[in-house]
Amino acid sequence: MMGSLNKGFSFCSVIILIWINVRTSPVSCEPDVTAQMQKVKQKIMSNYDKYIRPTNGTNTTEIHTAFIPRQIISLDEKLAIFSMDSYIFMSWLDTRLQWNTTDYEGYLQLPANMVWLPDITVHNSHSQQVNPTQDVLLAFDSSGNVWWAPPVLTQTSCPTLTISPNPADEVQCVIMIGSWMHDGWEIDFQHNDWLIMDEFENINPSWELITSKAKVIRNVTYYECCPEPYLSIHIILPMKRRPVPAIDATRAACILVMTLTLSIFWLPPDSSKKIILGGFLFFALCVLLVYVGRSIKSPVLILSAVSFVQTTMYLVVLALLIQIFIVIKMASCSGPSRPPAAIVQFLTGPLGKYTCLRSPLSEDKVSLDRVQLKEDSSTMECFTVRDEWKLVASGLDRALFIIMGIVMIAVHHL
Repeated sequence: MMGSLNKGFSFCSVIILIWINVRTSPVSCEPDVTAQMQKVKQKIMSNYDKYIRPTNGTNTTEIHTAFIPRQIISLDEKLAIFSMDSYIFMSWLDTRLQWNTTDYEGYLQLPANMVWLPDITVHNSHSQQVNPTQDVLLAFDSSGNVWWAPPVLTQTSCPTLTISPNPADEVQCVIMIGSWMHDGWEIDFQHNDWLIMDEFENINPSWELITSKAKVIRNVTYYECCPEPYLSIHIILPMKRRPVPAIDATRAACILVMTLTLSIFWLPPDSSKKIILGGFLFFALCVLLVYVGRSIKSPVLILSAVSFVQTTMYLVVLALLIQIFIVIKMASCSGPSRPPAAIVQFLTGPLGKYTCLRSPLSEDKVSLDRVQLKEDSSTMECFTVRDEWKLVASGLDRALFIIMGIVMIAVHHL
């Protein structure tokens, strides 16, 4: 009797343990996603030929594209090469990649070299590699919609760099993208008129992209040999040069030299300090010219900076030549000829007062007729011929100061 009870208790204990184990063990009814993906992939790729273009019932494969700039890498002004890092988003329909959603409801990702891809190339590429795309995964859904967004590094020619000599002008570079072999009847590129600038970083130290003027043009070209159209996407990227510290420093130094050059016309007309100051300013400009040639590498920028320094040097040399051959020579003249009395009277009048002209005679002591001055012989002795010529030379200095000032202001604003 006791044995039967023990057997019954042991059997019940085993049943309870089995029930507890079943209740506590995780039982998953979820399907194996990996197996589903493998099954769909094998089914799709079994008879897939990546060299055959998806026609989808027609002869034309429609490719929707979007250009997504990331940043300006460089803009080589010597070679006129524009380098840019960006994405090219492309989507198209390939019915051979369709499957039943009951097999798998998600997306599939495959290497790009396993399916058909549009032969996107950069038509104006400067490098030997015309295909800029990189081998990254693409995605597609059960309807056969394919999405591919490879990063691209384009190096294109930018001829507008050599056309515009003014560093303040805008430069417009164009990236031409299209099919290498297919015409517009086989591959039809569709693109929006604007760029997607969400990923763009305008951080290039030398150039700034004018995002408000950037645009995309769908270009259609016909050739005499062939009736079919050839399509390409032109990404137009206008840019402007950022301020260059070396240019600003050069212009500031030239403006200071121009200001000091004007001070030459306020020194005494027969002073040798005029020549010393002018020679020092010319030497400073020579040093500045050497600095500009070594510090600025851009041909356009160095042309602008050197031309401004050269113009300043011409003005300094002109001021020195005027002082040596006209003003100083006039101030040292001691006769026998005298300057016209009308000029002397004019310079000793209100004009001389406001322009700080110094004269040994005041206005009421100078007459148009020197015969009347014989009554005051002491005045005539004081007002020598040389003093008159110094007065005329000083007046010429003031006139040249105004003329050179106007010229220098005009040069600065050119």
